Amino acid sequence: MNGRQLQTNEAHPQRQPPPSSRCGRPARKAHMPARGTYLLILRLDRDVVGLPVGKLGALDFPAGYYLYVGSAFGSGGLPARLAYHAKRRKTRPHWHIDYLREHGELEEAWIIACPVRLEHAWVNALSAAPDVQPVAPGFGASDSPCPSHLFFSPVRPSPRTLAGTLFQGIEKVAGCITHLSIEVHTFHDRQLTSA
Repeated sequence: MNGRQLQTNEAHPQRQPPPSSRCGRPARKAHMPARGTYLLILRLDRDVVGLPVGKLGALDFPAGYYLYVGSAFGSGGLPARLAYHAKRRKTRPHWHIDYLREHGELEEAWIIACPVRLEHAWVNALSAAPDVQPVAPGFGASDSPCPSHLFFSPVRPSPRTLAGTLFQGIEKVAGCITHLSIEVHTFHDRQLTSA
């Protein structure tokens, strides 16, 4: 009987018992990707004039640094969203930032894994920061009461100032966890070469 069962399993590997029932032990739960809020830092080396940005129409973006606030609470969480934004060209742009991303160098992504949505807090904190200014009304704010989720600075904001600004925004959120850290991910876009 054991021989026949072994033969059946060898001939039809799909009939192997599922991992959850082997040896009577439950399978380990799959790791749930972290969800949270992120800030992208893009650099434009030259002006982009008349860039079509979905329903917002054609917009002008002077050379400089752009900070974009977003969140990732979908099934793939922050890892999937960062992988998506790391790709410069999208077959079909989905978010407003996709249009600008094609023209800019993604330098960093600042992320915070937190079950509380911090987008509005970060947008409000950046709106009050002296070195950046909100641009492109409606950008990234289709489902938000904020005027824009995109900010401009002619020079790169210092990491210390940026961290202080973002943490100030977090402090104002009720129910936010007290011990949080911001991760900074650095990106290096590959230069496209023509043959």
